[in-house]
Amino acid sequence: MTNQEIADSLFNEGQLTSRNAKKVQEIIDEAGVWLVQEHERLVALEQANSAEIALGSKLREKFGLMDARVVPGGETHTALEYAALVRQYGRVAADYFDELASLAEDRRAELHVAVGGGQTILDMVGSLVDRKRPNVTYYAAGLVGRGRLSRNAHVNPSTNVTVAWARSGRFPDKLGYGTVPPYDIGPAMFRDLNRREKHNYGRELIEAEIGKLTASRQVGMMLDDLIRNVNVAIAGIGIVQPTGVDANYGDAHGERLALTGLLKPLGIDPELLVEEGAVGDICYSMFDANGNGNQRWEFFLTAGYGSKFSGVEFYRHLVGRDRPVIVSAGHRKESAILPAMKAKLFNVLITDAYTAERLLKA
Repeated sequence: MTNQEIADSLFNEGQLTSRNAKKVQEIIDEAGVWLVQEHERLVALEQANSAEIALGSKLREKFGLMDARVVPGGETHTALEYAALVRQYGRVAADYFDELASLAEDRRAELHVAVGGGQTILDMVGSLVDRKRPNVTYYAAGLVGRGRLSRNAHVNPSTNVTVAWARSGRFPDKLGYGTVPPYDIGPAMFRDLNRREKHNYGRELIEAEIGKLTASRQVGMMLDDLIRNVNVAIAGIGIVQPTGVDANYGDAHGERLALTGLLKPLGIDPELLVEEGAVGDICYSMFDANGNGNQRWEFFLTAGYGSKFSGVEFYRHLVGRDRPVIVSAGHRKESAILPAMKAKLFNVLITDAYTAERLLKA
């Protein structure tokens, strides 16, 4: 049949609203892309090492996870090796999310997805197959402000959420995010202050900036949408301060850590945060060794802000309702993964064999 004959037939059956042959070609092209991707996914599953499958099963059992996907290898010693590993996480996480979206579409269910920032999530959303996902609405997981003169290379949630939306059909009503101006905080404000004074004053300045933002009706509406609608999260997890495991990655790599690169220009000292008990963050919300947050560590307008599910409680609440909270991370972030996993801040882990074995022994 020609495209026009197909269009006429589908129109008569009520499957199309017009006799548009171009629409038929779009459907055929989309089906072709899906078939190629599905073939590659099935081949990868057939070739998957049974050892990685077994590790995923052990992680699920030990930590009560909804799911765990494990890629081979994982012990990295250079920035290039680490970048390649993160890309592996991205492909696996994208496949997992696509499965969620397809199952939900089959059930005629809507997914409302909070998307965090960072390179790991950028690799994930960039690995999504470009196809229509009409049942998925994407939200940036927070409004992340920077210092006035910050040159940090961190990938903002607004970037990642836009890529995910673009890969899912670009439906006009399926994207929600906001941006904020740089925090009005600059180096001159900290002149003649010692390290701890700078840290404490930076906290005061950030609180004032957040106060200005929360006075905005538009900001309030965005935060309300996150609390009311989200039932899936693609969450970044990070450490507060680079440790010995970062030694071979160079200073530039360490500066890309969200809480190092974003907070230092605002006067906040990661070493002092560690002294206060912070061990990691999930989507910019910091937590301690027991997986608990602290109001003093809320430096950005993150999902749940201003509600009883503020900070890390937003993600714990999703997990408590058996909603997927997806994290991709390896041994460099092990000191944050373990307490967050034990505290039920996430329930889907994408990691590698090396990290999985270390977590199982912990």
